[in-house]
Amino acid sequence: MRWVIETMPERASELHFERRVKRWESGADGILRGAPVLIVAHGEKEVPALPHGFSPELDNVAAPLDYAIALSYLELAAAGLGLGACWAGYVYKAANIFPPMHEALGLPVGHQCFGAMMVGYAKYTYRRIPPRNAPAITWRL
Repeated sequence: MRWVIETMPERASELHFERRVKRWESGADGILRGAPVLIVAHGEKEVPALPHGFSPELDNVAAPLDYAIALSYLELAAAGLGLGACWAGYVYKAANIFPPMHEALGLPVGHQCFGAMMVGYAKYTYRRIPPRNAPAITWRL
């Protein structure tokens, strides 16, 4: 975030990075929030060509969706195991624009981050879903 503050001050201001850096410096982890596990979904930037005439251009479009679906299932499975899960958007973005973060995560050369998720024991549990308004559904044949 300090790098963004220095190199893209307008963007950093929009995202309130100065405030987040100050919180970090005061000892508060406002990014990972003390999660004991970070799962990073990564893969090759360029998907190799597939046999049978499949288009690599289409695969490069589908790859981010595949990773998002996998992480979504991870989030659902975590709840079933009594764990909490939360998407780590700042980590995902930083891994792709800040080379030291890419390196710190141990991502291989030629790979990119497609998503990240924090996993741990949830601080709060919910016994029921929040009340909802009845849906307005119109069936048509």
